[in-house]
Amino acid sequence: MNTLTWEKAAEWTNRAGIRASVERMVHEYVSEDGKKTQHSNVAKSICYADERPEVRITLPLPKLPYKVAYLANALLPHSEDAAFQPCLLWITDWGIWSEVSERVVESLVESFRANRGELKPLIETPAHLFGCDELVDAQALLTLAVVFGWDCYVIPEHGNYYAFTSHDEYLQVIAATSDVYDVLKRDFEQWTS
Repeated sequence: MNTLTWEKAAEWTNRAGIRASVERMVHEYVSEDGKKTQHSNVAKSICYADERPEVRITLPLPKLPYKVAYLANALLPHSEDAAFQPCLLWITDWGIWSEVSERVVESLVESFRANRGELKPLIETPAHLFGCDELVDAQALLTLAVVFGWDCYVIPEHGNYYAFTSHDEYLQVIAATSDVYDVLKRDFEQWTS
């Protein structure tokens, strides 16, 4: 796993054929325990140049926590017929919920990142680039983001689709073409029930 800054994540996303730009504002506040915490607000634009609503799938996120790992697996670029391909998991918003849940997920994510050599704060390097042999790591990080209500983009290097998980409890999967949309729609039908 490599991590990328906001700007480098936008460059990587653009190379994958998906337009990305970011304008970020960082806010610092003091929590009840006196610890300084940073929160980032991002004005972002991530979309295909010719994105059309008819190639967008919008679904509710799973209500049962154990199903989130299955959804995370389904969102990542691999299948029974194809090996995992590099992808970017770009966390774009966090710190939305209570201090109790945020401190838990922040600890989990910091540990996850530190175990993989990243010691910079999430605010500096919020995008995580996973290579071909890091499927489980990508699935683990995406699961954390969904369970704790952090906004996260899944951007495969091939650029055939991208996905967005929202703290507002929905998921969007956007396809590059109608053909890709048809495959994704079939694959994600199970998540509508």
